[in-house]
This record gives sequence, C-alpha cells and structure tokens, in this order.
Amino acid sequence: MDTRGFLVKRAQETRTILCFGIDPDNLKIAPVMGEGATMDMAIPQFFHPIIEKLIDENAISAIKPNYAYFAQYGFAGFYALEDIMQHYRNKVPVILDAKRGDIGKSSDAYAKEVYDFWGADAVTISPYMGFDSVSPFLKEDKLAYMLCKTSNTGSEDFQELRLKSGAIYEKVARKAVEWKTGIVVGATDASIKKIMKITKGHVPMLIPGIGAQGGDLGMVLKAIKDNAAIHRINASSSISYAYQKSKDRPQDAALAEAQKLNAEMRKYL
Repeated sequence: MDTRGFLVKRAQETRTILCFGIDPDNLKIAPVMGEGATMDMAIPQFFHPIIEKLIDENAISAIKPNYAYFAQYGFAGFYALEDIMQHYRNKVPVILDAKRGDIGKSSDAYAKEVYDFWGADAVTISPYMGFDSVSPFLKEDKLAYMLCKTSNTGSEDFQELRLKSGAIYEKVARKAVEWKTGIVVGATDASIKKIMKITKGHVPMLIPGIGAQGGDLGMVLKAIKDNAAIHRINASSSISYAYQKSKDRPQDAALAEAQKLNAEMRKYL
C-alpha cells in the first residue's frame, strides 16, 4: 500500500489523525531511565512503552521521529533511530522529519537514505532549491512533505514575502498540487485556511504546533474537516513528557494526553 493510502487506512481504523512526534531529550529521559543509561538503549526503552501503548489504544495513526533529536547523540542516537524505524515499520505510517533538500545528485543520495536505509514512508523536505532538489523524493509509494508555512516566528522572513501571485508559501502550496507532494503547515498560523483553498483539501498536510507550542486545534480541525483522513496533526513533547505533570508512568501519562487531543479530533472524523 502506498503512503497516502496507508495514512487514510490508519485514520479510518483508529478514528484519529494524531501523529506522535518523537523528540528524544536526555534531560527528560534520564529521570526515568537513570543517569547511567546510554542513549542507544535509553531512547528505545523510554519510547517503546509509550508508542506501543498509543498504538494498542488506537490513540495515534502515525509517528514522526525527528532526525536532529537523534543525531545530536551521534552513533548512539542513530542506533536508537534504527531500532524505532525497524520496530514500527508497516505498523503505522513513519514520517522521518529530516528536512532534506539539496542539488539533484545530493537529493538522490538523501532520498536513498530516508527511504532505502531508514525505511521511512514519508519525509519532510525543503523546496527552496526547486524541483530538481524535490523530484528524487517523489517516489510512487512514498510521500514528501515540503515545508510550506511553518509555525516558527522566523517564518515571516521568507515564507511571507509577496510575489505577484501571492506570498511565497502560497506558491509552495500551488507547487505541492502540481508536484503531488504533501506540505508542512504550522497549527499556530491561520494561513492554513488560505492554503486549504489553494489545495482544495487534496494535498496531505503535516501540521505541527499542537500541544507545547499552543496551536489552535479547533481552528485546524474546522479547516481540514472535509478531507481530514489524509492529514496528520502532530504533537511531540506534550505527549512524550506528560509524565512530568503527573505521577503516572510515562506511557499512561502519554496516553491520557493523546486522548485529550483525540476527544476533540473525533468530533470531525
């Protein structure tokens, strides 16, 4: 099954479009796993019980490992990433948040890395260098999410610059329709409504910013409700480290946090 079909299937089975972002942070993992645990062991041992719980309870319909959070721990982080990628392959759609994008031959190599080596179903990429940098990621059974309108404050530096046809992020949204990619759109930005008009809801969106970043979940759900199953709303640290606000085990606290989001999402699914 191709990635778009996999996304829709899992959304229908679980009645959620929640994506769990996996952002390992040693300072938050160590209190649970112990100070002496090495990251190649601590990361999987911390996250597996959480992910398994979320999958078993139909609380998520994708996972999104953030490459940078693993890479900061060197080879130990990469071993942990390999463990997670292999363990959940074919169980849920796996979106590798790697933000790749380079000249053609380099993008060819990056595409082989994310799809063939890591085994990702989907990947985040930068469209800044144009179609020849994007095209290697356009595999028939995979999905590339181009950065479109992100939730960081610096996004206005380039993404909102005006062209004759509109802002740069609007141009990216139009290219996503043409190139048959997905797009990354922050939940903290109301431009999602304008993007939905451009794409007519047919371009899969990866929507971060819910949870710790304070994105407007209700606004997002209303905007995407007509074709919600192809989209994914991501929450990361608010789920991973929910245990810090409770006395529950990390997996139980994570489930409780995810279900709060699901209670709202399921009004629209």
